[in-house]
Amino acid sequence: EFDGDVESGLFKLTRNHSNLGNPILPAIHGGVLGGFMEMSSSLHLLATQPVESFPKIIDFSIDYLRAGMDTDTFALCEVTRQGGRVANVEVHAWQESQDKPIALARAHFLIE
Repeated sequence: EFDGDVESGLFKLTRNHSNLGNPILPAIHGGVLGGFMEMSSSLHLLATQPVESFPKIIDFSIDYLRAGMDTDTFALCEVTRQGGRVANVEVHAWQESQDKPIALARAHFLIE
């Protein structure tokens, strides 16, 4: 969900038991976190850039920095470059503090 103004690039993944990959820790599944970050970057492009259709993912690279615990997760998206057909988006995900990210991602999209 959007957390604040749509154009701010701030998104929220609400705590949900079905998002857990390791219930012993408990920790969020890496695929859930990656999907959340990818979808957030796509929606951020739709909200902030003059695109006519849903952006198509070209490449998505994610660095998992620490375990995502069973709590709300936030992502902040920033368009780092937009050309005529390709846009680059950087995504930072965190839980307790924005200064302690749990994952960082870079996404490249084909836009039309």
